[in-house]
Amino acid sequence: MIYQDWLNEANSKTNEALVSCFNSQHLDGWSENHITTKVMESIESLGLEIDWTDKAQKVQWEGFKLKGTLETNFGDIAVIVKVWVTSDRFVEGVAFYEAKRQFFDDQWRPKGFSSIKQEQLANIISKTHASNVLLYDVDLEKKTARASAVPTALVDELARAKLAANSGRILHQYGDLWVKFLGNNLLGMHLDFRKESVDEIKKMSRGVDGPLIVINAAVAKMKILEPKIDNSFINKNLYERLTTPNEPEPAVKTEPRNDGPDGPRM
Repeated sequence: MIYQDWLNEANSKTNEALVSCFNSQHLDGWSENHITTKVMESIESLGLEIDWTDKAQKVQWEGFKLKGTLETNFGDIAVIVKVWVTSDRFVEGVAFYEAKRQFFDDQWRPKGFSSIKQEQLANIISKTHASNVLLYDVDLEKKTARASAVPTALVDELARAKLAANSGRILHQYGDLWVKFLGNNLLGMHLDFRKESVDEIKKMSRGVDGPLIVINAAVAKMKILEPKIDNSFINKNLYERLTTPNEPEPAVKTEPRNDGPDGPRM
């Protein structure tokens, strides 16, 4: 498979997951936790070993998810990539995605990504410059779905001006499709290679307040090299592999969400 075909397929899988989550909103399906999990499961279905025919890089990756009751409320994704430059030398890099969903009014018009908090953005920026806000959205009128990523620094500046949380779909215009960001990360690009940032993201992945999802990857920069993956830093008491058999469906909420328990389907 060529790289562009993988991006197209990954984007299609992501959009299918978004529509499925939106259509199960009465089961709390339209929540960052649930959306992020289903989106990552859909990406994982494309394979954990990638050898794009038009790229020099070879990739191995695996996803981990916080266990059960330890789940975060924000659907965050930490990406940790070991980039092999020779057979025995590597550099580690990280990226971070803060997930936010679209909110709707009682006529199902987009209100904006209302859960964006400037304090939260500033905290993430302090840990790594390779951080982005991951935006989940569906457009009922056009019958489309979209997951885009916007650099956190841009969203932070808009939040300081009170323009980020309630701006409809304008934030999408400041970024690009999320799968493009993820594809670059898996290629060993657009990462933060500073040791303090790598250590900080790994530290987050070992604590109870860690991200919902950890993407652990290895990429070999040339075909003659093998990407050797290492998950020894993952706390197995807190995290489990992303794809597990018989994963339960989200529980039905007794209280309606602020955008309503019932609504149109895509």
